[in-house]
Amino acid sequence: MKRFTLILLSILISTSIFAQGRGNRMEVKKRYRSQKIAFITDKMQLTPVEAQEFWPLYNKLEAEKDVLAQEMHEYRAKYPEDEADMTEEQALEFLAFFNKHTSAMFKLHQDYQKQYLKVISAKKLLLLNNAENGFRRHLLQEFRGKGANRR
Repeated sequence: MKRFTLILLSILISTSIFAQGRGNRMEVKKRYRSQKIAFITDKMQLTPVEAQEFWPLYNKLEAEKDVLAQEMHEYRAKYPEDEADMTEEQALEFLAFFNKHTSAMFKLHQDYQKQYLKVISAKKLLLLNNAENGFRRHLLQEFRGKGANRR
């Protein structure tokens, strides 16, 4: 369910950004990013000192996750869109890459968890996951027109 929500949210955001044109894309990204920072900072109850140390780490992790996601996207594009149309050999190759990708993502999160624990408490680190999921829900509600700040 989390994966479905994440994929849906990514599609909604990219569709929204694409629909608004190239000139406005940077503005939308900037607004998205500032809303995300404010939302997560509030939910995690970060102090100014914690936020100053936390956000550079978080941004670095997000950039590394984006690289992994792009690699997955490019690799996936080599295969038929519908998995049912893959040969057994293609499916095995893709599963091997998927497992490698998933392991790399897991290791990345483990590495950053250690770094996060140097600047925030374990409790606040647990709140990060809830805050990220809460922000996704917030965006979906806003997109559906249920958000209080709908524009």
